[in-house]
Amino acid sequence: MKAWEYAIWAVILVGCLVVGVWYSPQIVPEPVVGVVRFEGAIDFAAADQLINLLEAARQDPTVAAVVLEVLSPGGLATSSESVFYTLLRLRAEKPVVVVVDGLAASGGYYIAAAANRIYVPASASIGNIGTRGGRPQAPYISPLEMSTGPYKFAGGSFFDQINQLDLVKEAFVNNVIAQRINSPVNPLKLDKRTIQEGRLYLGSEAVAVGLADLEGGRTDAILAAAELAGLPHYRVEQLAVYLGIDYMPEEEYQATVAKMAATAPPDAVFLLDSRIALPGLQESDAVRDHMLNLRRNAPMPWALPSVRGLPAASPPAVSPPALETAPGAKEGS
Repeated sequence: MKAWEYAIWAVILVGCLVVGVWYSPQIVPEPVVGVVRFEGAIDFAAADQLINLLEAARQDPTVAAVVLEVLSPGGLATSSESVFYTLLRLRAEKPVVVVVDGLAASGGYYIAAAANRIYVPASASIGNIGTRGGRPQAPYISPLEMSTGPYKFAGGSFFDQINQLDLVKEAFVNNVIAQRINSPVNPLKLDKRTIQEGRLYLGSEAVAVGLADLEGGRTDAILAAAELAGLPHYRVEQLAVYLGIDYMPEEEYQATVAKMAATAPPDAVFLLDSRIALPGLQESDAVRDHMLNLRRNAPMPWALPSVRGLPAASPPAVSPPALETAPGAKEGS
């Protein structure tokens, strides 16, 4: 071949190389570590949006791993369980790493427990494993309706309703134990009895007892997710933006607790941070009102009669004892 022919082939090869470098990402896109933030109470609407996003990530072949950032005091039991099982399905196909941003309590910790690895700041609040609910309703008969069973209106006896609350707690505790005891990084060191006490731990304490794996933040979680997925090269994307899915805006969790209260059923079981009063119960607690009323109407102690509007009794006058004169002594001597 002549020199000019070599030159032509060289230009063609360089052109093919340039086109290949430019076009290869279109054919085989770079793997993505998707980041999604969940902030707020776990109610029906919030859980549904998060589940849809996680399912889309599971089905998208370009999403190689997911980092879930959690700031949640918990919420409804059914919604927390639904997110937990969705994360387990995702985890079966792709690594899932959770990073706690300050708070993952009760149901918030439930969803975190589904991850391959949990990162927490040392000062975060973690745990509070257990269930809460309103006081059971007594079985009743409606004067305006007929029913086919004695518990149709109330849903069950006192025992039934208390037992259901305990069954949800058992599922919560057992799922946490099953996930954390098998952690290859920092397995659980607590027994079941201690876990179901419902304690809230600092992040550093949670790592010490095996409720979390390592102290760290979002960057640590992203690096861990890439490592678990075996990605030497990757890019980080906001999952909702990357997948083109409308996702709820981040909200202050105190505000979403109030929103959850407006939509929760009256007999809902809550996996909610114990420092937050159950929605709608604090102000209308009949027992609390009754006790305060008794306190207001109770007579004051008799030791404080003047406070009750009665004249205080004057202490009786006590004369000093007469001095005895020694025998034979003269008075005034």
